[in-house]
Amino acid sequence: MDSPVIMSDNEDEPLLNASSNEPTSTNRRCPTCRGSGVVGQSSGLVALIPVDDVRLKRRHTFWWIILTIVFCALIAAAVIAVLLPRSVHLSLQNPLVIDATNDTWRNHTCLHMKFYHYTVIKSDNWVPIRLINITTSVEHQLIQVGPDAEQVFGKKTYLRPLGILSSNLTVELDFDTDTMAYRVCRGIFRQMLMFKLQTTLTYADFLLNRIQTTNDISYQYVLCNRGEWTRDDDSLVRST
Repeated sequence: MDSPVIMSDNEDEPLLNASSNEPTSTNRRCPTCRGSGVVGQSSGLVALIPVDDVRLKRRHTFWWIILTIVFCALIAAAVIAVLLPRSVHLSLQNPLVIDATNDTWRNHTCLHMKFYHYTVIKSDNWVPIRLINITTSVEHQLIQVGPDAEQVFGKKTYLRPLGILSSNLTVELDFDTDTMAYRVCRGIFRQMLMFKLQTTLTYADFLLNRIQTTNDISYQYVLCNRGEWTRDDDSLVRST
């Protein structure tokens, strides 16, 4: 009675057994490809890879991920540092005493004074900022005098990155006969009036286009025009 043949799940086992029974030879046929040079698809096949194969080397994937994260973080920090809104400084560069212009005049009812107010704008931003306007309010003896002097910039007026801009603002004031300024300046000699100037700069930042302001306060001496002003044929004669 013949013994039952036990079937193996490994289809390459007959080839391996056959090759083990054959005599040792230098020209022995490969049991995997059966001498054809091509390995067929089989669940029982095992591929042998040399130890020095490049596919077995470590890829350092973890370090590449870390370096990529660090590089992206540095780029993001640099972009934020450039676009982040910074301070805009407003400073005043008036001399100690400002002389009134030739457009200053006085009659029996009013003293009209005109002088120039000098401002300097300095930006610490690495991107341009859009300038909107500059306004200056004037106080004399703690009382606001006249309307605010204003200089309006165009819609496309930008201050370059880290730039400096100088601006001349015309200030015009009117005093009636009941004010101290009129009584001080009515003589024939030049007199000085001290004013409190509060200047405000309005601008828009680059990142979010938000409207922001910065201001500065200065105290300024202004010379009254010398001479007595009288009426002659309904016209003002300016004597100096």
